[in-house]
Amino acid sequence: MNNPAADDTEDVGSMPTFFKEHVEFFDSLDWILDSAKQSETWSLSVAPEEESERVERLIRIINSYQEQPMCLDPHLGRIVGQIIKVVQQYVYVFYDNTVDSKSAPISVTRFDGIFDLLYILCKVRGYKIILRFFPHGVVDIEPVFATLWLFSADLNATAWQSRYILLIWLSLLAMIPFDIESIDSGIANLPAISSISSNQSLIERWIGLGKLFLGKSGCEMEGAAVMLSRLLSRKDSGASFQPSFVKWAVQQINDAASPVINHPNDESKAVLPIESVLQINGTLRVLCHLFSAMTSPALIENQIPLLLDIFSLDAFDHHSVTRKLISKAVQRLALLLLPVTVLEKRRVHARPSLRTNLSGNGADTVSSLCSTDPCTSGEDSIDVDIPEEVELFVGILLQKLRDKDTIVRWSAAKGIGRITERLPLAFAQEIVTAVGDILKEETLRTEDGRIDVSMTTEYSWHGSLLCLAELSRRGMLYPQALREIIPWVVRGLTFEIQRGDYSVGSNVRDAACYVMWSLARIPNPSSRRVFAEMSTQMAATLVSVAVFDRESSVRRAASAAFQEHVGRQSAFPHGIAVLQLVDFFSVGIMRNAFIKASRNVAEFEVYRHPLLHHLCTVTIYHWDLKTRDLAIRALRELAPVSPRYVLTLLLPEIVSNVSSPFLAVRHGAIAATGAIAESIAAEIKADANATKMVLDVADNVPQRYIEDFGAGLTLTALAFYMGCLSRAKWNIGDNVQSRFFGLFEMALVACKNVDGIVDDFTAFVDAYGLKPEQHSCIENNIKVAKSGTSRESFVLAMGALAEQDIGLLCSVVTKGETVEMRRNAAVALGRLCRRTQDSKRNGKTWAVAVVAALSQGLNDHSIDNRGDVGSWVRKQSLQSLAIIFDHDNQMAQRISAEDGALAMRLVGQVLCATTEKIDKLRAAAGRMFEILLYKQQIGQNGTAAGNVDVGKCLNQLRQLDPMQPDHCSANGDEFTWTDAAAAFRRVVPALSVSYEQIRRSLFEGLVFTGSAEPLGKFAVNAVAAYAETLSETVASESAAQWNVNGLVAELTRLLHTDKRTSKIINPALIVADQLIEQGALLAADTKRQVAADHLFEVVCIHGAADMGDDGAGIGSLLSETEWMQDTVDVKEARSRLTKMIRRHIPPS
Repeated sequence: MNNPAADDTEDVGSMPTFFKEHVEFFDSLDWILDSAKQSETWSLSVAPEEESERVERLIRIINSYQEQPMCLDPHLGRIVGQIIKVVQQYVYVFYDNTVDSKSAPISVTRFDGIFDLLYILCKVRGYKIILRFFPHGVVDIEPVFATLWLFSADLNATAWQSRYILLIWLSLLAMIPFDIESIDSGIANLPAISSISSNQSLIERWIGLGKLFLGKSGCEMEGAAVMLSRLLSRKDSGASFQPSFVKWAVQQINDAASPVINHPNDESKAVLPIESVLQINGTLRVLCHLFSAMTSPALIENQIPLLLDIFSLDAFDHHSVTRKLISKAVQRLALLLLPVTVLEKRRVHARPSLRTNLSGNGADTVSSLCSTDPCTSGEDSIDVDIPEEVELFVGILLQKLRDKDTIVRWSAAKGIGRITERLPLAFAQEIVTAVGDILKEETLRTEDGRIDVSMTTEYSWHGSLLCLAELSRRGMLYPQALREIIPWVVRGLTFEIQRGDYSVGSNVRDAACYVMWSLARIPNPSSRRVFAEMSTQMAATLVSVAVFDRESSVRRAASAAFQEHVGRQSAFPHGIAVLQLVDFFSVGIMRNAFIKASRNVAEFEVYRHPLLHHLCTVTIYHWDLKTRDLAIRALRELAPVSPRYVLTLLLPEIVSNVSSPFLAVRHGAIAATGAIAESIAAEIKADANATKMVLDVADNVPQRYIEDFGAGLTLTALAFYMGCLSRAKWNIGDNVQSRFFGLFEMALVACKNVDGIVDDFTAFVDAYGLKPEQHSCIENNIKVAKSGTSRESFVLAMGALAEQDIGLLCSVVTKGETVEMRRNAAVALGRLCRRTQDSKRNGKTWAVAVVAALSQGLNDHSIDNRGDVGSWVRKQSLQSLAIIFDHDNQMAQRISAEDGALAMRLVGQVLCATTEKIDKLRAAAGRMFEILLYKQQIGQNGTAAGNVDVGKCLNQLRQLDPMQPDHCSANGDEFTWTDAAAAFRRVVPALSVSYEQIRRSLFEGLVFTGSAEPLGKFAVNAVAAYAETLSETVASESAAQWNVNGLVAELTRLLHTDKRTSKIINPALIVADQLIEQGALLAADTKRQVAADHLFEVVCIHGAADMGDDGAGIGSLLSETEWMQDTVDVKEARSRLTKMIRRHIPPS
């Protein structure tokens, strides 16, 4: 027997099996290469069709490994080796064909598919890895060069993938350790290419060919840049061609940027044409690669001033890629000017291990290692000559830390880190100071010492923090700099500037987390003393950001930084215990981070107050409403942990902001006051000043803020505040009660989403009740609308009133003017009845009226431009019915005793609703169905249900239900009503119930759903499977088993009862067509002929005049066909009949 677990282990543990399609891949690859080797096909303009299809398949397979390209590594040698061997053969023959003009012509596009396959491998795995498997012999140079030359003679005739592969192949061949002049045989018969003379040497033509591609977009530019840099960095070509090439490059950039340089004030020329931008980018790419490959700047010293002028130009403000390339070129040229071996020993320090940290001997290790720190030992005193140009280059990079594009700032940050690494300590400290000063630009210090960043830009902070992180990673931040920088980094963890209805700063906070992460990896042992001094502040801020930041990426970055410090520095209090609570997965989900993780971390006293302070000074005033709401919920959880701190230090400041002119601050302060008043009510009530402070919140909000713009959000916060006081049973006087009611009334008028307001209003009514005039006010607002949605809001609020209002709500459910009113009335009716049941009142007076109204709501099929809006009413009616019946297990008995017809109709409606196309509606119906069957008191013979027929019907349905009440089928599989196929299979057996009314309701629901996609097939399949279980005998009236003839008769009835509309005819025809197609009605006898007769009658009486010529055709087809023949014989007639009828039925 096979062991699945063993197979899974083999797939994961064995590297070759990671490439799971390798068998199929190599089979197809062998076939493709065998086809490509046939030289007689090389004259074709395109590859054979099957070869192209197989290549496309292999490309799709390779593309699927873009996220994990290392899975291909075990097979790359075989894949690339086989492909390049065939390509090499093609290149040789192509070269021979060029030299010998008498040879048979070879197409330049025949191998496009093969080159495309090589390009996909380079794209997925990287060209540097793929080039390892390319041939690189001396004999390959001229054939590859000649092939690229011919491919470049007409750029429109060949694919760019082919040219790219040849370019990177030449870049590999440019590194051979032989003099290229000794290889040059003077290739003849090459077609002319503009700007390249055929009399030039091989290396000159090679350079000219590379220049040709620098202005191209895409990968050709990158391939040419790599090729030229490697070619120009050779010993035999550097002295001769490097100066002239750099001079040419400077001239190309100047010429391309001349419109902006010569007309700096002309806005029409501020943006360079795309051709000029591509030429500049291609030239800069070569310079970047060239400076990286060069070992000495001696050959280009005369060009450095010209390059400096280019790098200082302001002509590239609109081109981020160009500015990034300039940043790369600047840093690489600066590194070229600096000595490589400057004070390498400065960076080598002993690094305490995790074992040392956990053993508690970290402090001893630090003291023993500090003597080797260059900051304290004075070892960094070697005199190094630093060129003046380096200072200018560093200035350019420092300026680019403020660039508006992230890619430019990131490149500049890495460049400054690399340059600083090679500078003496004194110079390095100057750069660190300059980078830190960027954070201080345009910042202000408040009276309480906080840093105000409202006047700064996120660009400068982001670039500076990225640079500090790079400097930290390289060990360039020493204790004297750390003490000054860490407070600014901590401020960066909460950096956020609001701009209208959004904010900026998430990238700054992420960069600050990166700095914190890199600080933990500083190799200087003396820095650990600084961390020990500031560990509590750093840890508390990181934890606060990890649980309370809006962005999941920032929360996870803060968690990673905290983890790094715990593992490497061992300075954070309760490090491992807290890390387990704020790990990567715990903080990934916003709700879990705010509510659960923060509450668990607050158990540690050292983090408790910082969390509360961050929550009450930052998060509750956040610009995003969802974040504020979660912050209020978190405050309700955290306030009881430290009530005295909240009461004495945080609450006064929060209350002072309830009159703030800023909407987000005002909303957060009001809601936070309510949350605190509810969560620590006992502590506040014991303090008279605090009590007065809380009760005066509503009066302290200026009137204009609840009447003008933003009033809806302010009133929502006030409603929440009043609901919190109500739930905490605060003692308020009549005047305050009247004031609160007036605010609730204003909120119901002004706000659109009133669900939360109604919940708070319900708590208010439960706690303080309503005066008669207030009760009348609610009823009057239903009749007179103050705004477009106020009546709907007051209808929903009636769910908080008394039993005598049930009749009014019932009338709104049945006769409401808008669908929103009817929906809200259904919701309110369920809530009001539940409140009445909870108060132990007798529900007999309203039971029938309420169920009758909600039953009528189940028939609401209103449609407007928003779609099936009646489904809102049906869903809420089902949910309200479920609330009422679930809370009273004798409700079915009471309804059936007083109105048996209503009870039977309700059972049929619920069964019909279980076949709905909308998942949530079907789930609501399913829950109501289960409540009727399993939670209502039903006797074995039905007598206990109040009505014999209703009781027997429910008993039959319970017996026919294939599921158990615990949502498990007979084989233990879990069941859910949102699974359409499973839901239909469960309710279809109810067609066997002996009550025709129930059968018809359920069958009509199945027919309606069966005609709609994509759920229709599930309904039809369920009915077909059910039909196979039926007998051919005619069922009696009292039989509990239906038959196939009854099924056909029901379909016929649906066609016969609604002759003038397509509401039921069209679905019935579609379902009948599919049932017959599946052979579900093979057991039917004369019913097929009866159905044809009924349809003939419908057409003759009602439809012939509207059908034109089809009317006569349909009539003759129905009357002349022998419908009782075998199904195969009447199939053609049935198909023709269905097509003709459907042409005249409008869509339902």
